[in-house]
Amino acid sequence: MRAFLLSCLCLFLLPLHAALPEARRILFLGDSITYGGTYVQIIEAALVAQHPGERYEILNLGLSSETVSGLSEEGHAGGKFPRPDLHERLDRILAKTKPEFVIACYGMNDGIYYPLSPERMKAYQEGMKKLREKVAAAGATILHLTPPVFDPLPIQARVLPAGLKDYPQPYAGYDEVLAAYAQWLLEQRNAGWQVLDVHGAMAKALAEARKKDPAFSFCKDGIHPNADGHLVMARPLLEHWGLKVTPDGKPDHASGSAIFEAIQRKQNLLKDAWLTETGHKRPGVKAGLPLPEAEKQAAELDAKARDLALGKTAAGLPGTVSDWNGYAKHEFVVDGKVVSVVVPKEVAKGKPWVWHGEFFGHKPAPDIALLGKGYHIVYMKVQDMLGSPPAVKHWNALHEELTGRYGFSKKPSLVGLSRGGLYCYNWAAANPDKVSCIYADAPVCDFKSWPGGKGKGKGDPKNWALVLKLWGFKDDAEAMAAQVNPVDQLAVLAKNGVPLLHVYGDADDVVPWDENTGMIAERYKALGGSITLIVKPGVGHHPHGLEDSSPIVDFIVKHTR
Repeated sequence: MRAFLLSCLCLFLLPLHAALPEARRILFLGDSITYGGTYVQIIEAALVAQHPGERYEILNLGLSSETVSGLSEEGHAGGKFPRPDLHERLDRILAKTKPEFVIACYGMNDGIYYPLSPERMKAYQEGMKKLREKVAAAGATILHLTPPVFDPLPIQARVLPAGLKDYPQPYAGYDEVLAAYAQWLLEQRNAGWQVLDVHGAMAKALAEARKKDPAFSFCKDGIHPNADGHLVMARPLLEHWGLKVTPDGKPDHASGSAIFEAIQRKQNLLKDAWLTETGHKRPGVKAGLPLPEAEKQAAELDAKARDLALGKTAAGLPGTVSDWNGYAKHEFVVDGKVVSVVVPKEVAKGKPWVWHGEFFGHKPAPDIALLGKGYHIVYMKVQDMLGSPPAVKHWNALHEELTGRYGFSKKPSLVGLSRGGLYCYNWAAANPDKVSCIYADAPVCDFKSWPGGKGKGKGDPKNWALVLKLWGFKDDAEAMAAQVNPVDQLAVLAKNGVPLLHVYGDADDVVPWDENTGMIAERYKALGGSITLIVKPGVGHHPHGLEDSSPIVDFIVKHTR
């Protein structure tokens, strides 16, 4: 649907001119739709992606419920507060933000969801003129966006017909009001106003979409657009400035998703901080960070977005880039398998890394902490291979690639959650001189226990069939007799001094601890190996990890070699 909408827009949206603004400090003003901010984020992310060397400052000070007309319906917000009036805070905003260019999108709230009336139209017009006068007095230029559409279709049970005295719920034909506001704004072009037609773009896109799906809507509540609606809102300005985006609204760039995510986080930080800094009378708005702190964090996110746009990364790794908990995640292919590498902002000496056997991203607290300490986080998608010899070969290829081509440490720390234990221990047994340590969490250490279910555990017939296939066993008896499990291959790890940490629940009936962790501990200690055990009394196979992941992080940092 997004691709369809984008193609429709291209048919009727012609830019007045496709040139970047000369002004560098740009302020967006508007109501809750602007405060939501997706269309602003789309525009800034596209600016950064296409022009990373151009230093634009995009500030969003949209405020929920606000009007430019100063009007408010009786009993707004259940009588808790009247609608905020932009002019109550406008002088403070202009004085503190010192914009060079203002983009204003008002109208949705200005008709207070009643039918069109000359009085309300005049209040809207006078409010807009007053806004222009104050912006000009502050030495800035203003561009108007016509209001978005109001869509009664998804809220048919709530809208009210024409002819009533009061409208405690929206008038069914309220979009006629917004269309009239939009038309008046567009007519002001004759007086030299800069106006882009958001309302027309959304109305046409909505009509085209409903030819295919009569129930289609951008707004579940009739008012606030979803991501597709925000993309349509952004299109007139994108076209106006010659900016390109993909059908899902991300910058048309190899790292478009990561650039957008960084800008989104930056914008969300700054808008709350600036709203708090400039003040307003709207209750219930989230308090922002102190402005200096927000600006510091925003600068880091901005630098990250620009580095992504320029193709710069800390690791110089290939592939597509996206955001993972505030860090750049690269995805590329090694030995026919997709690899994910999350890059720290500052790489620790020796380029240490943590290698996940399975379930990368589950319970990420230790990984996030280790990224903060300069570790890379690595995962190879070899799921459904259960640490078998073919999986070990793929891991060998990845180790060679990361340590040879990209200079990663020769000895990663291995993390094996659940079945990930088979991957980590079997690779470590084949490469005992290439392992710093192993952290295992409720790990599978003997496929007879899981998925075999030959002891206390429930077993898993589907994965047991995979064991037979992957190892090439002719029957259950051959698999039961094979000495190829982690519990059978500990001597080489003890000889190479590989320290182990196991976290487990003593009520685990999926991967029974005594058949897995317990067996490892008994045998490893007998071999002179070092193993630390952290038991979670009464806990089953889930949840993994610890509420305080410090022991896990400390263990890996201590034993990084």
